[in-house]
Amino acid sequence: MKTLRLLGIFALLLVPVGANAHAGVVAVTPAQDQVLMSMASEISIQFSEELLTISNEDVNTLSLTELDGPPIELGNIRVEGEYLKADIPTGDYAPGTYEVTYRIVSADGHKLSDSFTFALNAPALTATPAPTKEGDGVIPLPIVAAIVILALVGGFFIFRARKP
Repeated sequence: MKTLRLLGIFALLLVPVGANAHAGVVAVTPAQDQVLMSMASEISIQFSEELLTISNEDVNTLSLTELDGPPIELGNIRVEGEYLKADIPTGDYAPGTYEVTYRIVSADGHKLSDSFTFALNAPALTATPAPTKEGDGVIPLPIVAAIVILALVGGFFIFRARKP
């Protein structure tokens, strides 16, 4: 009887109560595929959690390029909580599609890199998304099924043992 209770408690401990999510993009400015009439003064990316900062090290990066062109020097790249921001210098920018590429490390140490595009006086060309690893941070279905089965069997034995 004691063994069944311990088995039931063990099965309940195996049931996941929550999932740790990695940082994700909440909002970007300029918006993905937005067409601007004049160049924005700032790039701002908001993430779902705060970003890691280490003094004297650039662990979070941000770059701007005209699609298939040279990089544009950004000013004052900074982290403000869950925001990664940079100033775009004033100047004459050619009409076309621009790509923002970023690489961040969230406060929990997980890395994320991606890019998005916007256009200046021209329709935005959509960039091909970078391939991602399948299953990153996800519990495989057979493991979830085994946990559920263990929890059900353990619960069955606990309730069965209680009946007179």
